[in-house]
Amino acid sequence: MKPSYEWTEEDVRDLIKHQINESSSLEYKACDALRATPTKSRDKIISEVSKDVSSFANANGGTIIYGVTEKDHYPRDIDENPFDPNVISKEWLEDIIDSNIKKKINGIRITPIYLINNKVLYVVYIPQSLTGPHQANDFRYYQRRNFKAEPMEDYQVRDVMNRFNYPILEPKFKFTKSIQSDGTLHIYEIRLSLINKGNVTANNFGIDLYFPASFMSNYQTNYHILLSPNYLTCDNIRQDGVDYIRLKYRNYGSQFVLFPNESFPLLNDKRYLIYKVNEDNYGQLYLLRIKWILYADSMPPKNGEIPFRNEF
Repeated sequence: MKPSYEWTEEDVRDLIKHQINESSSLEYKACDALRATPTKSRDKIISEVSKDVSSFANANGGTIIYGVTEKDHYPRDIDENPFDPNVISKEWLEDIIDSNIKKKINGIRITPIYLINNKVLYVVYIPQSLTGPHQANDFRYYQRRNFKAEPMEDYQVRDVMNRFNYPILEPKFKFTKSIQSDGTLHIYEIRLSLINKGNVTANNFGIDLYFPASFMSNYQTNYHILLSPNYLTCDNIRQDGVDYIRLKYRNYGSQFVLFPNESFPLLNDKRYLIYKVNEDNYGQLYLLRIKWILYADSMPPKNGEIPFRNEF
């Protein structure tokens, strides 16, 4: 999937169409979040922006879309009164972020998405920071958790300070449509790479992948399960009322390591995972997610989820 700083209006409308809800890595904000009103001062706006942006950087990073309304954490529509870029500009938002969060967060990218009548909404991509923790302008530290920014406890502040001392692994998924698709049955292939975005080499690492079983009733893979000492295992597990197939990869005691800025193709052209979409499970396509948990040496376990893709 493309990074959020490359999103277009079509990508944002897809989030709304498929009801991709807010999470630890995504938040929707109506345009009033950046507009001063008689009941909300400019200082209040600055405080909220610094709190929200710093909370993502202090957690696992993420994206804020300014210009999409939401209800109960689900997107409703693009705001009916989008931003005039001559009044609320990209540079204005950049200045608020850079001037009111200490230390400055490196790697933030603000993408204006132009709509009709030259109006815009803003997609703010915030990377996980390696130089935190970052302080909001109220002199507090926040971390994104579920749907909101919450004050950090002492141990969380110390964990963020230690990020420079351990590897930081992230998954990168790639979905491709198989030529085997026929009629109402559509077959897709998933590739997966692990990327070390930290400054420390990962020696021992692993990942747990949870795939909704309804898409994989006939579990198929095109790779060998046992690749000792790098090995894969799979089993069935039920969580929150959903049946999953859990795929576990572990790299223990191997001569293979993952250096900073390098990637490892766990599932590629020769070793890929297949899932199937048909009339029976199509309705679940945008409700169920692929979940993952990553482990690497002293890195605190990281978890996340990603929606299925069926359009390419």
